[in-house]
This record gives sequence, C-alpha cells and structure tokens, in this order.
Amino acid sequence: MARVRTVTVPGGRSFEYVAQGDGPATLLVHPGGPGLTYHYLRGLLKLANANLRVVLYNPRGVGHSWAPKNSREYTIPNMAEDVEAIRRALKIRELHLLGYSAGGFVALEYAHRYEPRLTSLLLCATAGSAEEVRVANRTMLLAASPRQRARLRGLVRAKAFESAEYTQLVGEITRPFSTRFLTATPADWKATRSSPAVYQAMMTRTGDEFAVDGTIATWDGRKYYSKIEVPSVVVVGKYDFFLEASMEMAERIEPAHLRVLPHSSHMEVLEQPREFLGTTREFLQDVTGG
Repeated sequence: MARVRTVTVPGGRSFEYVAQGDGPATLLVHPGGPGLTYHYLRGLLKLANANLRVVLYNPRGVGHSWAPKNSREYTIPNMAEDVEAIRRALKIRELHLLGYSAGGFVALEYAHRYEPRLTSLLLCATAGSAEEVRVANRTMLLAASPRQRARLRGLVRAKAFESAEYTQLVGEITRPFSTRFLTATPADWKATRSSPAVYQAMMTRTGDEFAVDGTIATWDGRKYYSKIEVPSVVVVGKYDFFLEASMEMAERIEPAHLRVLPHSSHMEVLEQPREFLGTTREFLQDVTGG
C-alpha cells in the first residue's frame, strides 16, 4: 500500500497524499463529496508505471490536510488554487487532472484558470454547475415513491436532518443513482471518510441533502466548456444522477470523448472498476504516447 505523505505549499498549508509510479507524466486526482478522502479512488494507483506517476490527495479540510478557520474559504475557486499550489510543490510538469464528482467542479475551474499548465482533463461522474446538481436532486426525488416523498417532507419540516430515519431515507432515495450495482461494501469505500464541515459549507448549510445552498450555490463552470482545448474525457455511469449533465459536458467540450459505463451509477469507480480503469488507461496512453 502506498505510503501517506505530506506536501506543504506557500502559506504553510499542508496536504496529505499518496503516490505511485514515476514521471514525467502525473495523474493528479481530486476526490469528490465534497469532503471525501481519496481512499475510494485508490484503484487508480494501478495505472502507475515507469512513465506515469499517480497522485491522490485529500483537499483542504479533508483527512489530515490543512483546514481554513473560516468555512467560507471552502470554495471551488480556492480548491482550484490549491491544485496549482500542489502542482508547483510537487514539480509536476506534465499534468493530467482527474476530478471525480465534486472534484470535477474543481478540475473545470482549474482548466479555466490554468489551462496552459494542463496536459489533459479527465471528468468523471460529474457536472458543470450547481444548477445541474439541483436538477439531479429533482430527478432522484421524482423517482422516489409517494410514501418516501411524503415522509421526506415531514422530516424536512421538522428539520430532522441528523436523525437516523432521515439518513436511511436519503440513502433509499439516492441509492439507485449512486450505488445501484454495489452488492457489498468494497474495502476502499470502507476506508473512505467524510468531512461534514466541508460538505455542509459547500453543499448544504442546513443539512438538507436535496438543497444546494452552500458556497457552490451560484457556481457555473459551463461557461468554460467552449474554451477548453486540451484532450478531455468524460466518464459517467448509465444510471448516474449526473448522466445528462455529463453528456452535455462531453458535447460542448470540443476535444472531449464520452464514455458511458452501462452497469454503473455514480460510483462507477467501484461498480465497474475494471472498465473504469480500462477507459482511463486507454485515454492516458493516447495522450501520453503510451
């Protein structure tokens, strides 16, 4: 298992990471959540070889990485700046940036701010705006049963967001779109931890899982699509709540290729790991020349 390391960037900010393989190319992986540790993405370390270094890291406030004192500093633009700081600190010259789920928001923001530093872009199980997150939430709610929706309304009125019943009900409603094909809990998912502080600051200040009122509330990366010129791939599961958003993303980013995994929802990296890694490996071989 790769050893956990720490990289320190200007301002005394430190970030946990694991790495495998050598350069000159580096696949830098930003996990989602927001607020999840990198552990569920450890399968990507298998891509490492003599020409490709794979780096998975914990963003600000996640795991034992540096955490700002003010929750308002958990923003997509700030996390994109962290990516650039880490790139510099690790002396990455050939950057292939993979963003998974909410990590894809950061990857898009980075592509907008620092495209000359970027060699390729991998956008996995993600969307391009807060509005598309709201659309995905409405899609899941519409697919819920009348009984589930009625009970959810009651729990929301009571603001019972920390109750076991609310947590269980949200899981029942979202599972067909998030972990539909997982029949057991993979070890990498068991090892993954979540930062409630990061999640609530960015996604939902109230704790309502279907509200988007955190720092990403007005973020819209769709305006960046037409300006992206680096080779890109969009990977999404057929049953992912971000399927439509990913399809639009692939259509509007001219250099992008779309890969839809037929037996996956949002956790494609765990539901179809072989196919997910195969797709990622094929793309990286193309853009790195093998």
